[in-house]
Amino acid sequence: MLHVRKLSLSEIKAIHETHMPEAFPPRELRPYSSIKALYEGGNYMGYGLFEGEKLAAYAYFAKADGRPFALLDYFAVLPALRGNGLGSRFFTLLCAELEAIDGLLLEVESVESAPDESQRAVRRRRIAFYTRCGCAMTGVKCLLYSVDYNILAMPVAAAVPPDRTVLAELENVYRTMFDDALYRRVCRPYRSEGA
Repeated sequence: MLHVRKLSLSEIKAIHETHMPEAFPPRELRPYSSIKALYEGGNYMGYGLFEGEKLAAYAYFAKADGRPFALLDYFAVLPALRGNGLGSRFFTLLCAELEAIDGLLLEVESVESAPDESQRAVRRRRIAFYTRCGCAMTGVKCLLYSVDYNILAMPVAAAVPPDRTVLAELENVYRTMFDDALYRRVCRPYRSEGA
């Protein structure tokens, strides 16, 4: 029987060491010390999808103090279980678990900035997955560590907010995740033209 439960810090550390290096390129992996500091400050949470006691998938979120939105930081299904709809089921179960928040924000690499057609196809599939799960593309973008991201929003306890709210909530989360100097150096959230 599949079930979702919140992860302890020790479980988050074990997943960071054991599973995340396979699922994410080294440049995308946040140091565990950063995750730990955010978690201990009440600004980070992890959830696992379990079949019995066996981990099947995991998702990590960052959140600003007292704010109603969380940013999906990592989401992955274990390799042997990929491609059978488990990711969609996990996402649905997660939203039920996160009912105390208004919604989720998600970063997806923009299709337009992909270096070639194979990368554009991967990015389109990722966006299509999140759209099937109930996310909506917003008019908010972010240049983060020189990577161009589109921002999606997933309503949980409230409807998808207007772009100005998405932008403000995204900035709140980033300012929680990064100190001021790093935020100014690597992070530029903005509303796209015409949004």
